[in-house]
Amino acid sequence: MKIKKAFYLFLAVFATVFSSCDDDDNDASSSSGKILFSTTVTNPSGDSGSGYLQAISELGGGSKYDNNNAIPLGFGSYPCVCESGNIYVFPDYMGGTELVLRKFVLNSSNQLELKGSMPLPANSSAAIVVEANSKKAYVCCQSLDLIIVFNPETMTEISRIDVSSLRNEGVSAYPGALCIRDNILYVTLEQYNSQWMPVENSIELALYNVSDDSFIKRIRNTSLGYCCPSRPIDNQSIFVDENGDMYINCVGSFGYIPGLDAGIARIKKGETEIDENYKFNLSSATVDGLPCSLNMIGKCQYTSDGIMYGYGYAIGLDPENTNTYTARTGVPVVVDLNKKTVKVIKGLPLTNGHGMAMGIHKGKIVYGSANDSYNGFCTYDPVTGDIETKAITVTGFPSFFYSFEK
Repeated sequence: MKIKKAFYLFLAVFATVFSSCDDDDNDASSSSGKILFSTTVTNPSGDSGSGYLQAISELGGGSKYDNNNAIPLGFGSYPCVCESGNIYVFPDYMGGTELVLRKFVLNSSNQLELKGSMPLPANSSAAIVVEANSKKAYVCCQSLDLIIVFNPETMTEISRIDVSSLRNEGVSAYPGALCIRDNILYVTLEQYNSQWMPVENSIELALYNVSDDSFIKRIRNTSLGYCCPSRPIDNQSIFVDENGDMYINCVGSFGYIPGLDAGIARIKKGETEIDENYKFNLSSATVDGLPCSLNMIGKCQYTSDGIMYGYGYAIGLDPENTNTYTARTGVPVVVDLNKKTVKVIKGLPLTNGHGMAMGIHKGKIVYGSANDSYNGFCTYDPVTGDIETKAITVTGFPSFFYSFEK
């Protein structure tokens, strides 16, 4: 198994991709509801295909959904939903479709409606949007070491932040997930080499003043012993909890380079440096209910009181499958950030890397699952422990989920 393929799976950087729909199909969806999900339809080997996004009204009961009423997405990219209700849709991660960032909203009929678009540079690998306010937002162009500042109302570019000067020797800075706290933009820096892998255990972020986008400082930690601060396509891999503390899901080397580990880092409220007293190494953690080592948390969803749900990634769960796109190595887990523990949620199926969708709907944790029996979504009630597998089934792998009904 090549290390480069592991990167392609978890960052969703795939080979040549073609869209089967024309531009008119990108403008609106005939489906409706306050629940969004996307699917990924791949070729048999899993390394190319198409993505689709749609809105539905109900989750549960085993309903079946195809992609006939969906909006086409770029393959290997997942939508970003902001608190404003804006829904951002990206082109193919490797640039196979039209290079534009599209903004959708749910209209009065709860249908997806296109409200604007903005051109993106070629080979940008755009993946994350974070909004500062109604007139200012940031989109991360990861392969270019670039962040574009834009107006989300008009969908026009304002300026650019070049982070290439923050590259370490022999690597690209590779800006990942973004987060805003206390009028400061936190930019995670993955620092990947030519194989898109880390070369040392360092956690690095760049900080910018949201008011004028001026550079504040660069922070770097090597004492915690893990690296790659955020999964670059997961906007939930850096978040602020109800106490104002910021947590960062560091994915390490995805388990492929011994010693370059995954873990959780923290920046406490009112501070701008990584907390050296908070150490939670996931690669060396003993996971309750897991028969093998945990390599990282591939997808995460924070709730409250220090509890984070996630998709753990463990190569040892499907060791005979050497296809990193189709191997079922994703396992639903609950992470206690205070106690620093990880536990498998029994009763939920494993999934492959294309099916690691997660979200919250009416108090329940929602997991996408691409397993041996079906492709669809499952729910877990954290209060009662009740599980509904096969809540809905879908065409393709369930790759994204968001509900406006929390």
